[in-house]
Amino acid sequence: MKKRVLSTRATAETGLTKISATVTAANGNDGKTRKKSRQAVEESITDETSAGDFVSNPWYTFFTKDDVEYNEYMATEWGFERRGDAALFEKISLEGAQSGLSWLTVLRKRPAYRKAFYNFDPAKVALMTENNIRKLIDFQSENPRDQLVRHREKIESVINNAKCIVQLREELSTKETSFGVFDDLLWSFVDHKPILNRCSLSQLPSKSPESEAMSKALKKRGFKFVGPTTCYSMMQAIGMVIDHPMDSPEWLAAHERLKQRPGGFQERSP
Repeated sequence: MKKRVLSTRATAETGLTKISATVTAANGNDGKTRKKSRQAVEESITDETSAGDFVSNPWYTFFTKDDVEYNEYMATEWGFERRGDAALFEKISLEGAQSGLSWLTVLRKRPAYRKAFYNFDPAKVALMTENNIRKLIDFQSENPRDQLVRHREKIESVINNAKCIVQLREELSTKETSFGVFDDLLWSFVDHKPILNRCSLSQLPSKSPESEAMSKALKKRGFKFVGPTTCYSMMQAIGMVIDHPMDSPEWLAAHERLKQRPGGFQERSP
C-alpha cells in the first residue's frame, strides 16, 4: 500500500484532529496561535492506507486510534445536523473547553459538563455565580471524567456566553424562529444550508470565511473563546459544514442524506 503522510495543515490546524500531543495552544484565549512540531505531527499521523481502504477503515481512525468512544462520536454525531439553542450552546462551550487539549479529553468529560451546566440551558447557566465557579474548580474526583477542565477562564466563558444568549433572546424576542435565536444566528452564516466540502483529507481547512464572520459577530456581542478555529470546529461538529474526505463512505452517505434535506445544501470545492 502506498504510504502517505498527512500534511500538518490537515492534522495540526484543523478542528477535527484535536491531538494534544502534537497541537498546543500558544495562548489561552482560543488557541488562535498554535505551536506545532512538524516532525511530531508527521510521525503521529502517518497513513499507510490507500484511499480504497476507507471502506474497511473509516478515515477518522487516523486520529481516533480506534478508541471506541471517539469512533462512536465520529460515526454518529460529527457532521450530522444539530439544531436548537441548547445543543449549539453545548457544542460551542465544549469546543472552547477543548482549546489546547485533545477532543477525546473533553468528549469523555461531556456528561460532567452537562451536569454542571444544567444540560446547557442558557437561562439557568446565566444565573450561575462565583460560588458555583469555585465549586466546579475545586471539585475533585478519583474519576477524571467527573471533573471539568479546571481552567477558570474557560468555565467563566460558559457562563458569560450563556448571558450573551439570554441578551440575544431579549433583543430578538419578537422574532419567530424554529430552533431559537442563537441557533438562527449561527446558522445564518451558512444561509441555513449545510456546506458539503469536496476535498481530500489533506485539503480540509481549519477555518473559513463563514467561521471568521461568525467569530467576529460573536465577539462583538461579548462571547468569549469563540475564535474562527473554534467556530469552525463547532461548524464541523454540528453538520453546518461536512468535512469527510471526498468519496469516502462517510462523504457519500452525507451526500445522499443532504440530497433529501428540505431547504437544500451547498457544495464547495477548494
